[in-house]
Amino acid sequence: MWACSSYNLKFDSLTLTSTGGDASTRFLASQQDEEMAALKDASAIPVADLDPNTASRGRDNYARLGALRTKPGRADSPATSCMSCSDKIARWNVLGIQGALGSWLLEPIYLSTVVIGEVPADMRESVREDCERAFWIRLGDLQGI
Repeated sequence: MWACSSYNLKFDSLTLTSTGGDASTRFLASQQDEEMAALKDASAIPVADLDPNTASRGRDNYARLGALRTKPGRADSPATSCMSCSDKIARWNVLGIQGALGSWLLEPIYLSTVVIGEVPADMRESVREDCERAFWIRLGDLQGI
């Protein structure tokens, strides 16, 4: 089988707003009025009692940092199983962005840079911390990679 492995491929990503999921919980909470932020942070089950292997739906449970999150969907719709954007970026940091078909021909292609625009100056440090946690720090406990 032929493989393209002699090239030093890099991939840069630009997103105009903070990515959804774990990388955006604090940013979104800061942009909402206090009542809505409290509602989204509330849970019928205390965060400490939630199964760490269970996904949180969209923007619920803001205090649950590092959790897998699904797309939020509408509140009156059934829960979706689609991964949030920050979970997809975390997956790409392990498997590469080339996909299953591309992996037959290419060595893994990893994100080199993620640039996020439209973040207010007073939120940049917390958004950077959240993105680092969501994109790679929370993957530190994975075995065999």
